[in-house]
Amino acid sequence: MVFFLSSFSVYVKWPIDLMKIDGARYYKIGELANLLELSPRTIRYYEEIGLLNSVKRIEGGKRVYTDRDLQRLKFIQRLKHLGLTLSEMHELEDIYQIHRTNKKVLARLLELLDDNTMKIDERVNSLLRLKTDILSYEEKIREKLNFEEETPKGGELDKSSGDYQRSPDTYR
Repeated sequence: MVFFLSSFSVYVKWPIDLMKIDGARYYKIGELANLLELSPRTIRYYEEIGLLNSVKRIEGGKRVYTDRDLQRLKFIQRLKHLGLTLSEMHELEDIYQIHRTNKKVLARLLELLDDNTMKIDERVNSLLRLKTDILSYEEKIREKLNFEEETPKGGELDKSSGDYQRSPDTYR
């Protein structure tokens, strides 16, 4: 690790492979992105919109991230997996910044999760209805295929409707 002065500021030139100081681990954006399976652009975006605060910068303005940033991003991923939008996550951050307590944040998070649970229930019900429709349609297709297999090649008169039915082989 090399220290040098520039305009009365101390910059730290980090080794490429390992960034540690005072026992704390620092990550470059690419390392963090790989660990979390996110793109560097996503991490920068979270910083831009205020979900990831106090990102440190080193020589040349390069970002470095701490274990706390890593945990924060894991939490963001978890909230996203639970169905929260970025604006809802930002709302939780705003609540925390105003009240400086997790009690209000957790109460609002509970409301958001309840809303998402209701939305999931609605989607499940909609998917179950769709599944029923698909199964019904499949059954009608099977019946039609079975009927066509039983119909003679020359075709025959459908006695119930009075229509002449031809099998697919007679169209050639």
